[in-house]
Amino acid sequence: MPRILEPRRLAHQGVAISGELDQAFCDRLTEAVIDIIEPIDVELRFDTAEQGRRVLTGSVSTSVLIPCQRCLEAMPVVLSAEFRLGIVWSEEEAVSLPKDLDPWLVDSEAADVAEVLEDELLLTLPFVSYHSKDQCNDVAGYSTEEPTAEEPAKNPFGILEQLKNSGSNN
Repeated sequence: MPRILEPRRLAHQGVAISGELDQAFCDRLTEAVIDIIEPIDVELRFDTAEQGRRVLTGSVSTSVLIPCQRCLEAMPVVLSAEFRLGIVWSEEEAVSLPKDLDPWLVDSEAADVAEVLEDELLLTLPFVSYHSKDQCNDVAGYSTEEPTAEEPAKNPFGILEQLKNSGSNN
């Protein structure tokens, strides 16, 4: 799948493209995850919609490894996004798009479609990620329960109490 496309021409021709996006084009996604473990599958359809608007409809999916926030071990997550973008050439055009279209601002004949696809994948990353309890390797020594030490917990202000009591005898 090419990184740089000509969205105006492709929309005018009604072109459909499918393939795999090279992971090397996705620096931000690579930095956000431990590893991309499956190919980035892409399906794109360039078209002209109502009122002559040029539209990109598509889907992108892959599987990545991200850290479990409980045990910090890698866990697989499927990232999948479907999108519908209005191809616009200015901020004014972007504002006038219908609510069902997100803007894709293209300021020249050629545009970086990999950047758009990477954005869509980044938006699907989970805010928090945990293994299920039975799969998670809890961090050793960490517990939310009360300590079960044989000695009672020492009062951090115990020394002050001793000083206060010894001062009242004088």
